[in-house]
Amino acid sequence: MNKNSARSVQNGQFILTSDRGEKISAIEDLRLSHRIAAILRESRARGLSGDERRTLIKEQASRKK
Repeated sequence: MNKNSARSVQNGQFILTSDRGEKISAIEDLRLSHRIAAILRESRARGLSGDERRTLIKEQASRKK
């Protein structure tokens, strides 16, 4: 089995991609709410960066609970 770990050469930290995050969440039986899933789909379609997506999610989560 060949494991390819994406690792930053400069600081030696691992990079957790959305695909890997989804696999970990599936094992832990965690699921996104419909509202957050819609926000993520929209942000990907708009081509937002990871930081911009996180900011958008924080704004939406604090706005309506």
